[in-house]
Amino acid sequence: MMHRRVRAIPALASVLAVGLAVGGCGAATATSGAASARPASSAAASAAAQTSAPFNGPPAPDPACVAARKAAQVMQVRQGKDQSSQSALVKDFTDFASALNAAARQETHPAVAKVMTALADDYTALVESQSGAVPLPSVSTVQNDGAAFDKACP
Repeated sequence: MMHRRVRAIPALASVLAVGLAVGGCGAATATSGAASARPASSAAASAAAQTSAPFNGPPAPDPACVAARKAAQVMQVRQGKDQSSQSALVKDFTDFASALNAAARQETHPAVAKVMTALADDYTALVESQSGAVPLPSVSTVQNDGAAFDKACP
């Protein structure tokens, strides 16, 4: 039985990374309240704001999403190098889960923080399942949580 668990890490490693697309992160929720957060101002100030050049660039990236995406990139690179070493993969997954949890604590949007925490929990469960402490997470759960992460931090 231990032999089966030892194989689970490399076999699931590629499946777990599937949901993590590497890319920038500017969550749409980060700007949803920006317009309403502006204080009401006089008609003159509003007119002056309307005549100034509008900013047409992308919204500022969510710092917690940026940190989570960087952690995902690091994990994917390390995972590619560490495929043949279970202990290295365990460390990669543990480091990624820790980084996701840290990003979730910094996240100002509760829904995004919840998504980050769920994915971190998946990776933690994968690591802990190797000792038999918890059941191996289902592939569909990990894929769904990875897709939710991709949506929350595009």
